[in-house]
Amino acid sequence: MATLADAVKEFDLALDDLSSIFDFVRAAIRLRPRLSGMLRWESMGAEEKTLVDRFLNQQTAEESLLYRGMVISLAGAFEQFIRRILRDSVLSISGKGTNYDSLDTGIKKENLYRTGLALGTIHEPLDYLDLDYESLAKNLGTCFAGSAQALLNAEAFAIFLSIISPKHLEDALRRIGVGLRWDDFGKATEMQTILKEKGTRDTAKAVEANLKRFGQMRNKIAHSGSSGVVVTEFDFQTLLQFFRVFGRTLAQLVETDLSKRGGE
Repeated sequence: MATLADAVKEFDLALDDLSSIFDFVRAAIRLRPRLSGMLRWESMGAEEKTLVDRFLNQQTAEESLLYRGMVISLAGAFEQFIRRILRDSVLSISGKGTNYDSLDTGIKKENLYRTGLALGTIHEPLDYLDLDYESLAKNLGTCFAGSAQALLNAEAFAIFLSIISPKHLEDALRRIGVGLRWDDFGKATEMQTILKEKGTRDTAKAVEANLKRFGQMRNKIAHSGSSGVVVTEFDFQTLLQFFRVFGRTLAQLVETDLSKRGGE
């Protein structure tokens, strides 16, 4: 059975970092207009006064611009989380001493196809992955009918991902033979609370819609210089809550799916 606890822990730590930055930005925005009347200017040194003046004069700093940058960071953390889920799941499926003939046909095909794509990047290596091409080729050589110790290339399953939309996420998980059922997210009471929905189906629809909106927001910010995109304090706080529950629920669903199929 695939254990994705480390993937969830890594994602939670990334969300914790973003949450800390969010709290600092929110506090700074609220403090700046009030700070002048709270200070004893006469007891300050020249350097301290310069620093305070500089902070107080940041009147043109747009709150939404700061949160837009954090949306991009959140999207990156989520993408890394999905890559980690794919890699760890494949490592679990492969296991030590896996008999190739016992593997699911779909996983065999994906391993061949994804490894081919990975090897095809040898002249232009991917910036976000450290692929060991000799290891990819060596492992692929163990994947044939009758092989008593087949080693799948987990890293190859995590390349060329476009995942921040419901359909793209479904496609990514299909690589490891996992079917995404949105109603399973709708059953999570925490998700119902965050999205202010009642009932499994309505919550499931809201989860899909929320993920889709996030992907559209991220793309507009990344490809249009964030022009016209407004991200409020409430928007980003809700996104942090949403993805924390979404990540944990997704990991549980993948673990359950693989265990039912004998994913060791």
